[in-house]
Amino acid sequence: MDEVVDWLSFYSSQRLHSSLNYVSPMTFERNWFAAQQERAA
Repeated sequence: MDEVVDWLSFYSSQRLHSSLNYVSPMTFERNWFAAQQERAA
C-alpha cells in the first residue's frame, strides 16, 4: 500500500506531463488557480 501512495505522490507532484506543457499536475493546478484569482480581481 505504501508503494501506491509513494507512486501517486510522485506522479502528481514531480512527474512532468507533456500535455500540461511539461509541468507537474500539482504545479499546473496551482498556476491555473492563481490565474483564476487574478481574473476575479
